[in-house]
Amino acid sequence: MNEVGIAIDMGGTTIKIGIVRDGDVLDHAIVVAGSHSSLKMKLVEIGDIIDSLLSKGKYTPLGIGLAFPGIVDARANKIISKYVKYPDAQQMNLSQWAAERWQLPIVLENDARAALLGEWRYGAGKGCDDLVLVTLGTGFGTAAMMNGTLLRGRNHIAGNLGGHITINLQGSICNCGNIGCLETECSAWAIDHYVRNLEGFNQSTIKEAKEISFRNIFHASATGDAFAIKVLKHCLNVWSIGVISLVHAYDPEKVIVGGGIMKSKEVIIPHISEMIKKHSWIKDGSVDVVSAEQIDFAGILGMYHLISSLKTKLKSTHESGYNNQ
Repeated sequence: MNEVGIAIDMGGTTIKIGIVRDGDVLDHAIVVAGSHSSLKMKLVEIGDIIDSLLSKGKYTPLGIGLAFPGIVDARANKIISKYVKYPDAQQMNLSQWAAERWQLPIVLENDARAALLGEWRYGAGKGCDDLVLVTLGTGFGTAAMMNGTLLRGRNHIAGNLGGHITINLQGSICNCGNIGCLETECSAWAIDHYVRNLEGFNQSTIKEAKEISFRNIFHASATGDAFAIKVLKHCLNVWSIGVISLVHAYDPEKVIVGGGIMKSKEVIIPHISEMIKKHSWIKDGSVDVVSAEQIDFAGILGMYHLISSLKTKLKSTHESGYNNQ
């Protein structure tokens, strides 16, 4: 029996869909996330892609796992927070969607938590039960694990809002409504506005770019552009402040840093590590800052772990009911 999990990682820019068995991604597809579209319609597209992937092999799917970029109630399989890309997300009955289309159960989790689980089971977090994960990219996504337990909290936000720590009381209004969140100072969605309004922008080579990105900033900095060097230092410091706050809150053994921007990990990791030594309460270097290993499929693998756990729970429940008859 070729038992597999169907995992979906709904990122801010792309959506990854994978067929996974025993921690191996057997096949996958990537689609553009789109903007301001209906989640109901996007799920139709995702469902068609899943059917196409399943048709390529003699698979027996165990369940669906969906990682979503927002606050979710994992127990109820319900999306809680409003999300600009999918305004109808809170109204979606995901359990009904999976049951009607494939007669399968579904598990739902926040995308950062899913990535943390993926790294914990199959990547940089193996063998460590006290972890913090940070994803640098569209925002500053975070998740935390203590004593092998994923933190969720009463209101489902535990560990998830590292990007919304206030670090500038005179800062810009964040897309969450707060003032001076970390993401307003350094994130993919805010960096263009931030850089264009800085003194010295017109003298920088960065101004030639149609769209300002972290790739532009790292590249210009490497060529000696003084303005880009200043911006990069600011970004590195902002990310470091965020990580230090997470270290103080959760006291992890290891901090895993992921995201597409980690192609520049040789610059990012040493800076964050040094800032922790200088400015945190932990001075002995006992917090290990490492790059994520599952750069492409951490979220997919994390959802596969939850699907596998669901299978174990269902089997246990069935055996318990049988033994009690």
